Amino acid sequence: MNDDALDPVTTTPKPVRARDAASLILLRGEGSDLELLAGRRPMSVRFMPGVYVFPGGAVDAEDRLPWQSEIDTDILPPRLMRSARAALRETWEEAGVFFGRRGAVTEGLRSGPTVAEAYARAGVIAGFDRLRYVGRAITPARVFRRFNTRFFLGDGSNVIGDPAATDELEDVRWHPIGRQELEPFRDVSQFMLARAITMRGGDRSPPPLFYTVAGKRRIGVCREAAG
Repeated sequence: MNDDALDPVTTTPKPVRARDAASLILLRGEGSDLELLAGRRPMSVRFMPGVYVFPGGAVDAEDRLPWQSEIDTDILPPRLMRSARAALRETWEEAGVFFGRRGAVTEGLRSGPTVAEAYARAGVIAGFDRLRYVGRAITPARVFRRFNTRFFLGDGSNVIGDPAATDELEDVRWHPIGRQELEPFRDVSQFMLARAITMRGGDRSPPPLFYTVAGKRRIGVCREAAG
């Protein structure tokens, strides 16, 4: 199947299965000083070129493996835990920063996925217990590349390191969204960001959200179980 997922006879697009993915919304400051850690996808990529995004990406096989620094992770069910690992891994790969707190990792446990090793070498305990689940978004059917993405919220006070551009994201920095809008920024990202800001402001309403597009700029929202 090629990237466009077209039937060679009918040219009717075939439904593409959505791949599990995860993204991390990192916020710091308040009011007009509110900032978001984000970057711009290169123009050379086929999927969302030139669009600003939160750090994130597909959930890989390695994200099923526990990290040596995991503590207090029983608040997340297994599926969300895999997504949380992917969100922290992608944030490290795409923006060069850790999320957690300084702390020693037991020498005997210094083995695991590459990102877990990086956390251990940096003396950072991964902040899985400091993540809040925002919701889930799925790319519309019949798009050549689809993701079933779970979004997490993290506070900038738990970010360790200075963000930097990588091959995957350009203009990676703390963007002052309290003073100006980030453009171009997709509707789904705007929706999840607004939800994250509300949660950060004290909204304790329980429902994680499932967000999908039923047509041009038509949005359907329903409940999703956290597991």
